[in-house]
Amino acid sequence: MKRLRILGLCLGVLVLFSGNVFAATKDQPATAKQQQFKPKEIKIDRNYDGIAERIEVYDDKGLIQRVEVDYDADGKINEWVYYEKGVAVKGEKDLNKDGKADTAMIYDVKGVIIRTESDANGDGRVDEWVYYSNGVPVKAEKDTNNDGKVDTWLVY
Repeated sequence: MKRLRILGLCLGVLVLFSGNVFAATKDQPATAKQQQFKPKEIKIDRNYDGIAERIEVYDDKGLIQRVEVDYDADGKINEWVYYEKGVAVKGEKDLNKDGKADTAMIYDVKGVIIRTESDANGDGRVDEWVYYSNGVPVKAEKDTNNDGKVDTWLVY
């Protein structure tokens, strides 16, 4: 049964990403009928348990609008990333599994993450900041004694 699911998934991916036989070429642009075959939503079940761990939502033009991810495969979404014109503009994560976002992800105009802000202790206030360069963490600041002031600095 698992082999059949894997085979079906492979065939679906092949059809989805190989383009259909009616795909446009450089010399022959897509017709209106061909353009209508853009996904509105893609669900991916990475562990084959019947529950999608990744959901991608697209607009009418085929541009991504939102991605939702369940990183620990517990059936609950842990991360949401929102897009405008196909570029990431903001994101949220639920790291403590309480169903509410406790980390905000901030992106630059190109959709590359530049900072995260987290409420690590659950008191409703940001107490951890991580800064990124080219999508890679370069430094972090923390308020470990909950006085509202940074008291710990990390450089990566």
